Amino acid sequence: MKNKIIIFISFFLIYSLHHNNHSNDFKKELFLSSYIKGINLADANGFITIKDNQFYISIKAQTVGFFSVFTKWKQTISSKGVITNSNIQSKLYKSEDERGDKKGHIYINYNNNYPKIISAQPDPREDDRRKSINKELLKNTLDPIIGIINIGFNGACDTNKIIFDGKRKYILKSNYLSVDEIKKNNFYNATFKAIKCAFEIDKVAGYTKKELKKYPKNGIIWFRKEKNNLYLP
Repeated sequence: MKNKIIIFISFFLIYSLHHNNHSNDFKKELFLSSYIKGINLADANGFITIKDNQFYISIKAQTVGFFSVFTKWKQTISSKGVITNSNIQSKLYKSEDERGDKKGHIYINYNNNYPKIISAQPDPREDDRRKSINKELLKNTLDPIIGIINIGFNGACDTNKIIFDGKRKYILKSNYLSVDEIKKNNFYNATFKAIKCAFEIDKVAGYTKKELKKYPKNGIIWFRKEKNNLYLP
C-alpha cells in the first residue's frame, strides 16, 4: 500500500490544533482527501500526538463517492516512534486494509534497530515473487509513515530516509526546493507558508517485477511549520 500512503500524506488537510505552549507536547487532528482532476477518490481522518518525546499517528482512510461504487477500499494505519535529535525512530507500525471481500494486515516491530514482522496476512516472507532481504540491510530502517514525516521534520528537507514496509526496502532521497505560499481556498481556511521538497524513491530490494514498473519514482511534498522546529506534511 506504499503508493496509497504517499498520495494521502501529500494531501494533509489539517483543521484543528491543541498543544501546551510550555512543553513539547502536541496534538493535532488530521483530515485528508485524495483528488484526481477534481474527483474525490478517498477521504481519511486521524490524529498525531507527541508526549514526552513519544510520537504516535493514526489514520483511517476509505474510498468515497462515485469511485467507491467500483472500488470499496478501507485502510487503517498507525505508527509509534521516539523523537531523538530532531528525528523520529520507528518503534511499531500497523496497517490493516480491506478491498471488497479481501482483508490483509501487517504489524512490524522496529525495536532493537532491526524491524521484525509480528504478524502479516498475506505473509510477504512466503511470497516467492520477492527475494528475501538480508537482516543486516534492514538495520535502522523506518516505517513508511515516519519515513515520510522525517523528510521535513526539522525543516531541512535535505536527507535520505531508509524505509522497510514489511515487503520492500527503499530510500527516500529528498532536497529542498523553495518556500511556497499556500493560498486560502476550499481546502485551507487561511493562507500559510510551507517548504517545498522534491523526493526520489530508490527501490533497493524486495520488489516484484510488477512493482518495479508500477510504483512511483519521485514526487513533490510540502511541509508546514507547526511548533518550535516541528514540520508536518
